[in-house]
Amino acid sequence: MRVSFKRSPGMEWNQEQFVSNDERKRGVCKGFTFGSRRRMLDRLNQVSVGADLPDFDTMTLPDECFNDSVTEFAKVAKGYMANFLKRLRRACPSACGFWRIEWKARKSGKYEGKLFPHFHLLVWGLPQREIKHYDGTEDLESFVPVRDCQLSFAGLCGTVLRQHVFKNERGAQKFLARVSRHEINCDMRAPSDVHSWMSFFDWASLNWYHVVGSGNVDHFKAGCRVEKIRTWGGVLSYCAKYMSKADSESFLQDVPTGRNWGIFNRECMPWAKIIELPLGDEEGVRLRRIMRRYLENETGRKIQRHFGMTLYCDPSQFVRSLALSLQLTLQVLQLQHMHVLTQINSTCMQ
Repeated sequence: MRVSFKRSPGMEWNQEQFVSNDERKRGVCKGFTFGSRRRMLDRLNQVSVGADLPDFDTMTLPDECFNDSVTEFAKVAKGYMANFLKRLRRACPSACGFWRIEWKARKSGKYEGKLFPHFHLLVWGLPQREIKHYDGTEDLESFVPVRDCQLSFAGLCGTVLRQHVFKNERGAQKFLARVSRHEINCDMRAPSDVHSWMSFFDWASLNWYHVVGSGNVDHFKAGCRVEKIRTWGGVLSYCAKYMSKADSESFLQDVPTGRNWGIFNRECMPWAKIIELPLGDEEGVRLRRIMRRYLENETGRKIQRHFGMTLYCDPSQFVRSLALSLQLTLQVLQLQHMHVLTQINSTCMQ
């Protein structure tokens, strides 16, 4: 929900006199700034809550891709992501969502302490199917309408089982269950059954491995992680925890790394319908006061907003206040209309 006021004549004059067209152009993107974060959250909160819930995808890069230049490393990493998104759009034209690049220092491995990027994605538009776990519980799973005809995924899984050393027994059992479920879907399902298609997790792991092209089977196993979000609150929680937080290294604010987030296949995004209503100054100030008090109760701190205000909330909560403001506006207009009619009648009588 957003309340904005018209600029005053003085501000309009200042914009015309002191702000040139060259100064309005955006410069080189450096780090994940406050303005960039605000714009991403504004766009994310414009997605309809009535749409299907998305999948949260995290993708990392192996040690073989390291580049000591952060600018060049960012360019190469975003090239990998662009190729991955092209493959996803060819396999599932309705897939769409947000991507975000985040930088962190490696905690282990050959390049411990070096900066590496990784990506977070929120993906909408994937078809859904019901699956049954080994404990008997049922759940929804996103899939891509592609079959593992050449057994590329199964072959890489066999290589992982031969070469990879699992840290614990639980991780090994989890990976074996994933491989066995994929083999059952490929071998024992009819071609017309939706369970014969690859799950989005398996498809993303396979294609991200091929896009990066490092040849490291450990990257195939651990380079991609997909989670199905259960509630819309979970979407905002994942966004606040992973996608919207600032980079861990503050000096990246001075390094030209390019764009830090974006929207892919935006024409398929389930945007909500935007409703704009004109209000008078008194109604706008009254509504902004209610929004400020609501935000103060939610955050527990004093909020100062002297101009417009944007609030991430359920707008239906403010329909009552907005309806009251509109009713008062209509009453004022009716009184003004009656006053005009009285003046006209008195003039005619004279």
